[in-house]
Amino acid sequence: MGVTFLTAITVIIMVVSAYFVWTEGLIWLKYLLIIIFLATIIGVLGLMPLRLTIGNDKIGLHRLIGAIYIPFKDIIELKAIPNSDTAFSIRLFGSGGLFGYLGKFRNKKLGNYTMYATNLNELILIRTDRKTYVFSCKNRDKLIESFQSNEK
Repeated sequence: MGVTFLTAITVIIMVVSAYFVWTEGLIWLKYLLIIIFLATIIGVLGLMPLRLTIGNDKIGLHRLIGAIYIPFKDIIELKAIPNSDTAFSIRLFGSGGLFGYLGKFRNKKLGNYTMYATNLNELILIRTDRKTYVFSCKNRDKLIESFQSNEK
């Protein structure tokens, strides 16, 4: 299932739930549901990855709220990985499909890792001394090639 499908289903369920609560009374439940709905959408949307860039000395993951920068000097390993490397992952904290696969995950193959991905078929692994990242990248082969040429 794709990110778009999961996002659409989640939003539909939340809207239908809000409708039924709204028409039944229970004023406090109405406002609580609105707050939860808005906090979920805004929080996850803010962390959704927009683009991955490569500069002269760092790789940047840009999101609506902030960016993550990884200096080249900290990168131990950077490579393309198949979707199967993230199979059987346990989501420790984050979103498993709403606006992307975002947050902290763990599995036997990668250990603990932070993932920001919207396309699980174009994954890139970046390992540093302190963290392991999994990002999706539309042109991952170009990014890897650019990193290798900048690293030299």
